Amino acid sequence: MRPTHSIYPFLLMLLTGCGGGGSSSGGGATPPPATTCPLPSPIAAPKFSTNIYPALQSGSCGNSQATSCHGLGVNQATGGHISYWRTSQEVYNDLLHMTPEAPGYLFVTPNDPSRSWLLVKITSDNPGGGYGTRMPQQGANVCQATVDNITSWINAGAPY
Repeated sequence: MRPTHSIYPFLLMLLTGCGGGGSSSGGGATPPPATTCPLPSPIAAPKFSTNIYPALQSGSCGNSQATSCHGLGVNQATGGHISYWRTSQEVYNDLLHMTPEAPGYLFVTPNDPSRSWLLVKITSDNPGGGYGTRMPQQGANVCQATVDNITSWINAGAPY
């Protein structure tokens, strides 16, 4: 059985990109400030643990005052609080092995950005032909440099 209960709160935060300003419930470090461009410069060989994970933790709603984001307060879908206590390895494992509700996608499909739900959600106004909206909601689109770095990471096989 897949560990759906532990990853979905974090994935909702990732895909909504609204982690701004909350406190950590796990006693860990406070996440970086929200931005729509957490990876503003090209990275030669991006890796999940050192580049992608910190960028995703930054939240990308760009609006730390937003109150309707999944990353703040109680998550309506799970009833739990979003926290930053999960390790980068745990999140990485789940991203590569779990499937979103949109058919034909994995959250991250190594070597195939077009079938990687994470990338589709931050680049498409009608992701998956009708599975929600572009993320982050209520914020500017993720900058092209960050999209390019995530795409480069996926094209390189999504290395940890």
